Amino acid sequence: KNKKDVVSGGMMVKRGNILAGGIFLLIGLCLLKVAMAPHEMLFADPNAMHIMTYPKILIFIWIGASVLYLLGPRDENDWYDFKKARIQLGKVLLCIVAYVFTFEYIGLFGSTLLFLLVFFWIMGYRNKLTVPVAVMVALLAWLSFEKLLGIPMPRPFFLALL
Repeated sequence: KNKKDVVSGGMMVKRGNILAGGIFLLIGLCLLKVAMAPHEMLFADPNAMHIMTYPKILIFIWIGASVLYLLGPRDENDWYDFKKARIQLGKVLLCIVAYVFTFEYIGLFGSTLLFLLVFFWIMGYRNKLTVPVAVMVALLAWLSFEKLLGIPMPRPFFLALL
């Protein structure tokens, strides 16, 4: 048995998997702490959803996926070489953290668009469809929450200056 292997549920799991899952879980918990902090309400209706409802939903999904990743069964060949991909993983994590923090300042559409453009660039998706796809997904997210579900999303800070 290799020193880097750990037995989990009778199956071999590489320590890199445990480390990656633990890092994702820790980051999710830190983001949840930030999202749960009091934020100024941008609308007068006390029955309206809070501006951080959408990020909280995403963070709970993140935490759930991290826990499932840590607890889920794997076969011996299902492992990820964490050392080879840690720079790429760090870039993606930074991109996700930036998305959560920019959400309140540049709104759902702006933060989603920025996130997708940076994420596509980091992942190497650079073709003529990248920008239109990012715009369409950001617009669809905004329309879904603002118009379809009626959930007010934060407005970009610069709109208050106009």
